[in-house]
Amino acid sequence: MKRKPVMVIPLGEAPQAMVEETIARDFGPVDITWLDRRELRRSPWRVVPRLLKRRYAHAILVAPDLTQRRLRLTSFVLGLPRARRHWRVDLASGRCDEWSLAGHLARHALPIIRHVAACGLALVLGEALLKLLERRIQPRHLTAPRPGRLLYLRSQLWLGLEGGGSVAHTAGVIGGLQQLGVDVRAVASDRLAGVTAPTDVISPEMWFDGWLRELEDVAYNVPFFVAALATALRVRPHAIYQRHTAFNCSGALVSRVLRIPLVLEFNSSELWKGRYWGGLRLARMAALVERINLHAADRVVVVSEVLRQQLVARGVPAERVVINPNGVDPRQFRPDVGGMRVRQRLGLGSTLVVGFSGTFGAWHGIPTLAAVLPAVLRARPAVRWLLIGDGPLRRLVDDTIEAHALGTRVCRTGFVPHKDMPAYLAACDVLVSPHGRQADGGEFFGSPTKLFEYMATGRPIVASAVGQIADVLVDEQSALLVPPDDPEALCRAIVRLVDDACLRVRLGLAARRAAEERHTWRQNAERVVESLRQS
Repeated sequence: MKRKPVMVIPLGEAPQAMVEETIARDFGPVDITWLDRRELRRSPWRVVPRLLKRRYAHAILVAPDLTQRRLRLTSFVLGLPRARRHWRVDLASGRCDEWSLAGHLARHALPIIRHVAACGLALVLGEALLKLLERRIQPRHLTAPRPGRLLYLRSQLWLGLEGGGSVAHTAGVIGGLQQLGVDVRAVASDRLAGVTAPTDVISPEMWFDGWLRELEDVAYNVPFFVAALATALRVRPHAIYQRHTAFNCSGALVSRVLRIPLVLEFNSSELWKGRYWGGLRLARMAALVERINLHAADRVVVVSEVLRQQLVARGVPAERVVINPNGVDPRQFRPDVGGMRVRQRLGLGSTLVVGFSGTFGAWHGIPTLAAVLPAVLRARPAVRWLLIGDGPLRRLVDDTIEAHALGTRVCRTGFVPHKDMPAYLAACDVLVSPHGRQADGGEFFGSPTKLFEYMATGRPIVASAVGQIADVLVDEQSALLVPPDDPEALCRAIVRLVDDACLRVRLGLAARRAAEERHTWRQNAERVVESLRQS
């Protein structure tokens, strides 16, 4: 039987096999031509003529969730292929709806016009308004003797996150404050995984990529500020706590309108990340927002001494900067969680497992990790690796595994929800944290959340001796520390732990004890509350 020619436009991160199975179920035997939206954005003059040359039986847009607002605009790509019929398929619900350009315009013309207008105003007026705010907002130093109520603001346009350091940090900070008896109310761009505090979710309009996505972020200040102010007027918080993002200064505005202290959680400079890691286009606006937030904050919470020194050098008064390393909930991450079910499900059996968790990016030492994988397995063939997470440099690890034929000896899970992380870490016998030097050659300024989770799990750790890591962990006492960007030293330390069970137990117990005594989220919250008392 002759297969019908169809054009398929996949969105999101759904595996191709799943998309093919869904298409076969709904449309029978077909001959699929895939449309790469990234290629369409880069070279429309080449892609569009190809689309017009051939006529298809069906053009099908496949998305993980058709309820996303951004699909109002993205769906217009369905109008490009020459096809007798056009469809949209929802992988989550299994729905398959016929689509027409005229019907889509009739339903969504006003939202599309409104959103495009908002982005246009952000482009034309955004920088001028931010400059005005920078001039009007002057530094101050308010206190709050004992904040009984706190408004937590999280405006990041990373939606649907269930795992990762930012998820763990948000849940940890809020949970720690709640343990102290603080009544926390959150306003956020998305549901906050692991958070029990009442949360007002202000869904952003997200249709674009690249610099247009950054314009959406700038425009998002308006609805987010309105919602944050309305919530603050309703609950009357004693202080505002905002996680700094590249383009949002709502906390600065609300704190000035209501004359209450603002605590700014400043984990890194977005300008620095844009310069060395890429991805930042509207740098002038991001610089204005960063200055506004730092000027407006009554307290700036940073995760390391290195970051404190950087801010003081930029003119932030030292008395307003609070060093507050990340933490862990030792009730959630603990040695007796048990990882046997994870081991059985992943086929790890009873072999010794070396584990890594984190975002697969340069800041987590992924090039070093990729280099050490085959070295450890050459030295100790019985060992297995468990790699937890995903990210932009995942391809580097995958290529190494393929080049050395390690597929059966390295288990890759992809992203794991944070609530499941204790069991995954417990499935490991040794945990590694191979952070490298900073891209600019400076000192490592981070405070990896995973490091404290490793410690609380009671597993022996091999980590890079950089920045705060070398302050939190003591070489030969609570971990083995190695020079950064040194795969050979990392391999030797891992092999040493593989061979020495007594050393594994001793280091794991010491790390657990240090996490309980000095690095809980409750202690993190205490430092925030105490800083607000100080004049």
